[in-house]
Amino acid sequence: MTFNHKLVDKFLEAIFPLPEEFGVILQDDEEIEPVDFSYVQEAVVDADPDADVYFGMSKLVICSPHLGGVVIKIPFNGFYYVDEETGELIWNDFTWATGSDNSDYCLTEFEKYKRLRTYGLDCFVAKTFFYKVKSGVRVFIQEEVSSMNDLYQTHKPSQKSSDLVKKWREEGKVHMDSEWVANCLDKYGKSKVERFLYYCANIDPDILEDMHDGNFGYRYNETPVLIDFSNYAD
Repeated sequence: MTFNHKLVDKFLEAIFPLPEEFGVILQDDEEIEPVDFSYVQEAVVDADPDADVYFGMSKLVICSPHLGGVVIKIPFNGFYYVDEETGELIWNDFTWATGSDNSDYCLTEFEKYKRLRTYGLDCFVAKTFFYKVKSGVRVFIQEEVSSMNDLYQTHKPSQKSSDLVKKWREEGKVHMDSEWVANCLDKYGKSKVERFLYYCANIDPDILEDMHDGNFGYRYNETPVLIDFSNYAD
C-alpha cells in the first residue's frame, strides 16, 4: 500500500510516548469521553493543520488528506470507569480482545483481515496493515473509507438485490444493514456475498458483534466495506 510514510512517522513522533494507561472514560450511560486527548489533538494539528483525531472505545484514529488515502490506528489498552461510591476514576485493562493479544483490538482487527484475505473475502473489510512498534505499542495503517454516518446521500442498490436481501432477512440469513448488503450484491456478486455471510455465521461470528452505522461504509470507488470489525468485548 502506497502512502505518506514521512507524515505517519511525523505524527507518531509528535504524540509518543503515550500514557501507560491509554483509553477513554466509560460513563454510566455507556457514553465515552476522552480522559485528556487535548495534547494528542494539539500535537497532531501542529504536525499537520489539516489532520484530525477520532476515537472509539478501543482505538484512536488519526486522519489527514495528506496521508495518501490511509488512516493511522493506535490501540487503547483499557478504559476508565467512575466508581459509584467515591466518584474516582478506576482503570480497567483490556483482556477480552479475541486476537493473539487480548489487550489489543487493533491487532485483532489486523488478524481478522488476514484471515479474510486467505478466504478471498477481504474486499468486505478495509485493508489493514501492521506498520511498526513504537515505544512498545503496535501501530496499524488502514485504507481510508467513509462511514455511513459521514455520508450525505445513500448508495441506492438495485431493486433485485434489495428484494433478495429482504428474503434473506426473513430467512434469518442477514443480521446487518440491509442496504449495505444489497450494495455488496451489486458490487461483489451473489456467490461472494453468500460466502461472506457463511463466514460471518460459521467461521468468525465475532466479526459482526459490534456493527452500527459508523462501522459500515463505502470506499471512494463506492464499493461497500466494513470499517471497524474487531468487535468489542471488555
